[in-house]
Formats: sequence, structure tokens, C-alpha cells
Amino acid sequence: MLKDPKEKYLVVRTHGLASHLIDPNEIRSWAFIENEKTLFDKLSPTEYAGFFEGPEDLLDVMKIEEASIGVNSIRARRIISLLRGTRVENLVLTFMSKYDLENLRRIIFLLLYGRKEKLRLLPIRFGTLDIDRLSKVQNFENLVDMIDNRKVRDLISSWLSSEREAAELDLLVDRYYLDKMFGHLKELKVGKQSPIYQLVCSYAENYFLRIMLKSKYLRIDKSIISRAFTRLPFRRIMFIYEKTEDLNDFLDELVNLSPYRLVSIEIKNAIKDVGEPWVIEHAIEKKTYSDALRISLRGSMTIAYVLMYLIASEWESQSIKTVLLGRMSGVNPEVLYDLLSPPSPS
Repeated sequence: MLKDPKEKYLVVRTHGLASHLIDPNEIRSWAFIENEKTLFDKLSPTEYAGFFEGPEDLLDVMKIEEASIGVNSIRARRIISLLRGTRVENLVLTFMSKYDLENLRRIIFLLLYGRKEKLRLLPIRFGTLDIDRLSKVQNFENLVDMIDNRKVRDLISSWLSSEREAAELDLLVDRYYLDKMFGHLKELKVGKQSPIYQLVCSYAENYFLRIMLKSKYLRIDKSIISRAFTRLPFRRIMFIYEKTEDLNDFLDELVNLSPYRLVSIEIKNAIKDVGEPWVIEHAIEKKTYSDALRISLRGSMTIAYVLMYLIASEWESQSIKTVLLGRMSGVNPEVLYDLLSPPSPS
């Protein structure tokens, strides 16, 4: 049990915030809604309402993404305002820094390839990088000089002096994020059996699995993966990546490992039924939430619950995105309903 009064208050408040999340079964029922007007009315009483001006916005992929990320940003900021000075402040900021890093990634690739389209940044800032300042830079070399975070700057500079495979830079940003998460976990000095330790490790493992699935889908060369992710603890996933040729082979091998059996089957079935790559993201988000839920049940009154709430919020947003993207893709409502089956904490 928690001894620090501030941490007790934080966890109790987080439980209160969690009670306002939308019932997953309610979201699941939206798979059968026949028109955007009715669905818009369902979203109107929720925190997502402010991001959609009318039913037509539910058919706009950019609006859907902005709503999902915007709501998670609002919720995370409420939590961050409560955890100043607590043990998990840096951990939570790093957890949310993935959105700052995604914005940096978008700036980098726009400058690298000189695309003419407008830079579209995620509507979220957590101050781990000065995204607004970096977005005004006109060339890639100046961007590197202006990055305040030394480790990120060194990472990109090192990449510049290498063979400069674009895919490798993308993966190195993910590697930096995982290393930061593990670094803050060490700072907490908690035992390996503690809920917060297990929750961070579980989250990092699922994050890494998502990277590997995405890389297989994009057919990223095995040598690039090996260089980017040396000395990470997820050797079984790495071994399977290196021995398989494509996504189907990768999933077939993952089925033989009990921690990944259910998600592998779900992804294979979803790709067959839906035929859209976004089902991979959905399946991994479900596994991430399911694993976090199982761990948090053993420590609902520990600081781990703060991270659990943020993961639950992201699962809620992912579920709503799945409903909207599924409708836009013409997915059969029964198939969509099955995709939204509640994660099991077992």
C-alpha cells in the first residue's frame, strides 16, 4: 500500500477519472449504427465531441486522429498536474513523449524528402522536445543543431554519419523511447514483482511487438532491425523476426509462443476479414490494455494504476477509431463487432 499521502491522493483521483471512461460495450454496440448522424449524437456527450463539428467529420481520417490524440492529451495533462513531485512524474512524461517523438519524426521526414504537402503535426505537446520551434526549421542539418535533447541530437547525428537508411532512423527513434522508459523504471528502484515494474515491461514489450509487426508488413531488412535493437530484452521476438521472411510467416511463428498466440490469431483473422493494416494497431492496443488490466488488478492502489489509466484511455480511443475506420472501409458490422470484443485480463 502507498505511504506517501500525495501518491495516495493521486491514485484515488485517477480511479475517479477512470470511472468516466466510456463503457467498452457501449463503444462495441456502435458497430451496428447505420448513419453518421446517430453516431455523432452518441459522441456528443463525451470528451470527443469538441473535436467533431458535425457528422461529416466522422468520415475524415485526420479529424479522427486529432480527436483520439486530443482527448488522450487532455486526460494526460490532468494526471500530470496531479503528480508533480511524485516518483512517477518523469515516467509518465516519458510515456507521453511518444507523441512529441512522432511529431519530430514527421518533421524529419518532411525535411529529408522535401515533400510539398503541408506538415501535419499531432495536436499534442508535452515539452520533452520544442516541437513548435523545430517545425519552423527549413533544412535537416539545421534541425539537428536545434534539438535541445542531447541524446536525440546525438542519435540523429550518428545516423547522418552512417549509411542513412531512412527506416533505420525511424527505428532508432523508437529505440530511444524504449530506453527512456526502462531508464525511468530503474530510477524508481522497485522490485521486479512490483506492479509498476511489470506494467512498464509489459507495455514496452507490446510496443516493441508493434514495431516488429509494422516492420514485417513494410518488409524492413533484418540487418536494419538488428542494428537498431541490439541488447533489448525481447530476444524471442527478435529471433522470430530474423528467421521469417514476411508478415504471415512471422505471425505463424508467434502463434507457437503462448504470450503472443491470441494476438497473432486475431491479427491473421482481422487481416483476412478486413484487409486493412490498421487492424494490427488495433490488436496490439487490445493486448497492451489486456496485459495492463491483468497487472493492475494486483495493484489497483499502487502508482501503477496511474499508467494503467493512460493505457485504458488509449484503448478507448483506439476502439472509437476502429469503429470509425471500419465504417469508412465498409467492414461488415458483425466483423467490426468481433474486433471490438472486450480484452480479457486473464
